[in-house]
Amino acid sequence: MLAELANMCPHDESPETLRAMAAKRELEALVASWDGHGEPPAAMVAWASRFLASWPLDSVFEASF
Repeated sequence: MLAELANMCPHDESPETLRAMAAKRELEALVASWDGHGEPPAAMVAWASRFLASWPLDSVFEASF
């Protein structure tokens, strides 16, 4: 997972890209702190829930076309 995140490259300076870059750093820190055994830590689950709840749906639909 960390290798895939390391391959992400910003394409422009849009707010969406900047938000994604900040989210990537947060997720990298959470993944690095988890040993991969058992359930993910509550902090990781909470982060994912907040991230998904705050992501604009329009950008998901635009990206899928």
